[in-house]
Formats: sequence, structure tokens, C-alpha cells
Amino acid sequence: MTNTRDALKMFIRQICKEKDLDPHIVVEALEQALVTASKKNLTMYNNARPTIEPDTGDLHLFVTKTVVAKVANPRTEMDLDEARIYIPDVEEGDEVEVEINPEEFGRIAAQSARQVVMQKLRDAERLKVYAEFKDKVGQVATAIVQRFEKRDAIVLINRAEALLPHYEIPHNARYRFGDRLKVLIVDVNVNSKGPIVKVSRTHPDLVIKLFEQEVPEIADRIVKILNVAREPGVRSKISVISNNPDVDPVGACVGMKGSRVQMVVRELENERIDIVPYSTNPIVFIKGALNPVQVKDVQINSETKVATVIVDKGQLSLAIGRRGQNARLAARLTGWKIDIQAVEDEIDETPDEEIQHQYLADFLSQMPGLDEQVRLAIMGSRKYSSVEAIAAAEPHQLQDIANLESPNMWRPLIEGAKQYQDALKEMKATEPASPESSTAPDEESSPESGETAAPPEAEELATAEAREESEPQPNA
Repeated sequence: MTNTRDALKMFIRQICKEKDLDPHIVVEALEQALVTASKKNLTMYNNARPTIEPDTGDLHLFVTKTVVAKVANPRTEMDLDEARIYIPDVEEGDEVEVEINPEEFGRIAAQSARQVVMQKLRDAERLKVYAEFKDKVGQVATAIVQRFEKRDAIVLINRAEALLPHYEIPHNARYRFGDRLKVLIVDVNVNSKGPIVKVSRTHPDLVIKLFEQEVPEIADRIVKILNVAREPGVRSKISVISNNPDVDPVGACVGMKGSRVQMVVRELENERIDIVPYSTNPIVFIKGALNPVQVKDVQINSETKVATVIVDKGQLSLAIGRRGQNARLAARLTGWKIDIQAVEDEIDETPDEEIQHQYLADFLSQMPGLDEQVRLAIMGSRKYSSVEAIAAAEPHQLQDIANLESPNMWRPLIEGAKQYQDALKEMKATEPASPESSTAPDEESSPESGETAAPPEAEELATAEAREESEPQPNA
């Protein structure tokens, strides 16, 4: 009996510590489990009821007996004289509850009781989880990846399991056991299996909550995030406003050298985040939402909520973005349907400029790891529209094209441009000079003419005609 008492006491303490449960909950579950598991052993008794002392581990078993003059079944009946030892005024036919030897449970019942009590404790633990998380919907929590069930992830939040469904995980995210994540608690409900805490990594509010943790001005409600347009794991645009004219909302969110926004970016699998200052003027707001595109004009229709954005032809790809991403996010952020149209540049490119542009496109396609948005920004730039211009630039000068984390990140691009230039020079130096190229200088297109280069067949025909005209005539 001593061993049983010590074992129960240790069992209760262990469960309370592991599951962070109140001892009374554990004792109640254990008592119910003992009754359930001992039904076969206690069928001969009436109303068997076990009790456990949580501090000592003592197990008591009480049963109900009927008071009779002559006992026929000692398990269900009690002699009147014996009953009056417990209750002096008891009468024949009354029922009394008396304690019997707990060994009546039996060893098999005690073993099966452990399985039942664990189920009862799981139910109690789930109810505790529901009580803890039902008021935390919309808050951010730190979770640790525990395991995967099909495509869903099971994460641990303060020793409570939560479900991270596959559709709440960014497509480019790859999680492993033990990874620590910031998640947004989106739902807490109860089903047949108990409370389910559902969390998300794709919800737009996660971006807001992460900025609240990194930007004191947002936590203090000086700066407010009005709206979020997000494609999880790829890119987000947020609109911000300041209640204090002395506080720049964009600068507050970016932080010193981008420190604040980079903390959020790293937490969100390097998701690109555009911070747009809100404006009550829709034209200004739309232009800011399309940044870094150089917008020439915005024409709006207030009735249909349609904005026609005019950009240079070279800026069209950057304005639309990869698979329409930039325009789509800008439309969600501003609440306007955005129609982007291109106009021809005021100064047409000369054939030489077209060739330089082709060289630039070829060079950029050979640069490993170059971000698509940076490539599009370079191709749309007028100042750095050739390989030569990039090779002659300094890293801080190229920051005007796209604001990278550090100007030094431009150095590999500059070095690559210099190497590309050297390769072009070597290639041109080894090409044999064409004897026909000097026979008819007047037939060559002027760089200022704006005409496109003639096809090779036309050039050969023009060269042949020039050769015939240059031969001396018999009567000359």
C-alpha cells in the first residue's frame, strides 16, 4: 500500500509539472479514470467512489451498502449494529457509504487506469489551452516547429500545440523541426477533439504586428499603418501616416540604415516591403504606391475609381512588375483600379543607343543572383542605360536606381560591367576589317538619324552598288 501511495503522489506531481495543470484537476481526472477502469472489478459493489489525497497520495475507496437485519451479501449489505458504529441513528433500510480496502481495484485495473487518466488529462489540458488563447486572437506569438502532418505544420506556443495550415504558409517557405517563427493567432475553436489554435504566416495583420514590435512610434500610436497589400513571401506594400508633423512615418518604419524594416523582412523570408506615405490626394497616393516607377501623369475617374497611369515606355515593365505584381499590389493598397499605359519617350533612341541597350540587357542576364526588380530598374534608367555607364559609376551613385541594403552590394555589378567591357573590346579588336566599309561612307546611317540598322542583305546590296559607282568609266 505504501508503494501505491508513493507512486500516486509522484504521478500527480509529475503530471502537474509537465502539463502545467492544477493538482485538483489531475486528482479529479485520476479518480474518474479509476472508476472507469475498475468497472469489471467493482460490479459487485454499489456506487463505488475512489478518492485520492493529492498531498499524501493516499487512495480511498467508498461504496454504498444497505442496512439490513440479517446480511445476505456483505458487498452490498451491512448489519444494523455495524452501521450504527458509523451513524448512530441509522435505521434498517437506510443506505450508508463506507470505506473498503482499495486493493479491490486490482492490478489490471490500476494499469488500465493510466491510459484513461492520460486521456482525461489531455481533455483538461485542451480546456486550459482554450481558456488561455481565446482572448489572444489577433496577437503575435513565437512558435517552435514540432512536426508535420501532411502539408500542415504543428507548432508549439508556450507548451501548447497550435496548427499552422499549409495555406497559411508562404509558398517559398521551407520550415524544419525546431525553427522559431513569429505567427499570428487567427482562430481558436473547439471541435470533437478539443480546442484548436490556428495560426498564420500569410495574414496581412502579421506585417502590422511585426512593425509594432520593431517601431516604437507605431506602438505609441504616433505612426499608424492604414493598409497592407501583401503577396506572402514575395512582396508587400504598406501605407503609413503620422499623427505628429515632426515625425516622418516612412523614416520611422525604415529606421537607421534600414535596421527596423530589415528585421521584419528577415522574419518574413526576405519578403520585399514597400513603405508608402498615405495622402488624401489620390494622384499623389497612387504615384507613391508605384514607387520607384517614374510616373509622368495620373488621370483619375472618381465615379468608377479608375486611375490611368502614364509612364515612359522604358518604365512600363517596372510599373507593371513581374506577372503584374507591382500594379496589383498598388491597386489593393490604394483602393483604385490602376490602368498603366506607356507613351513613347520624347527622345527616340538612336541605333547606337539601341545597341548599347542590347549589350546592357545581355550583360544583366549574365549576372548571377541579380534581383529581377533591380534588373528592371536598371533597364528603365536613363542615366545608367549602358554597360559603360555602370562600369564608370560608384556604388553610392547606383543607389538612386534601387535602394539596396548596402551600397557595397553594387560592387559586383560594377566589376562585372568592367569585365564585360574588356571582353567587348577584345572581341572588336580581333574582328577583321571589312574592305567594303570604307568604299561608300555616304551610304552609312547617321547616328542622329534615328533610323534602325538595315538588314545584312540590304547592306551587301548597298555595298555592291557603291562599288560599281566608284569604278572609273571608260569615257571619264
